[in-house]
Amino acid sequence: MTLSYSFAFGQVEILFFEQIAFDFYKDSLLTKFPVKKQIKVPKYTLNFHSGSYKFQVNECLTGVLLVDGKELEIYGTYALEQMDFDSPTHVMNYENVDKKQFRIKKSNSNGYPNLKISQPYHKKTDFENFYIIISENYKRKNITYYLLIDAKGKIKNFCRKESDLIIIH
Repeated sequence: MTLSYSFAFGQVEILFFEQIAFDFYKDSLLTKFPVKKQIKVPKYTLNFHSGSYKFQVNECLTGVLLVDGKELEIYGTYALEQMDFDSPTHVMNYENVDKKQFRIKKSNSNGYPNLKISQPYHKKTDFENFYIIISENYKRKNITYYLLIDAKGKIKNFCRKESDLIIIH
């Protein structure tokens, strides 16, 4: 009697949240809210993330303010995966971008305007819906887009907030 074992190895597709958010931004948001100057974007996702703010989702998206540490937490498995330089969620795909609209930088995007995209966050008990922030940064203002993305990568909702930066001397 011969026993035959067959193992099928499959890869679980990891959603690339920053890419999903960026593609939605360039294909949908910029058609509704065009920019006047070329936007600087980094090549690597880690340079997209801003460590200068505490993650929170504005009321314009959810009806209530959601804050990291209280209602929200980072999608930890995804964040750990991104730290691997060979991860499929490490390098952005800019093949179909308009080079007149975007300038791709190999390191952190200095200069204005530049774009930041957060890592995905979720409610502590909900792994079906993820929140992403896209921040269009100018010298004296920020335009922030809050996106709600489901576990299949579909944009369920978004909202836009604009804020002026006030510099006090």
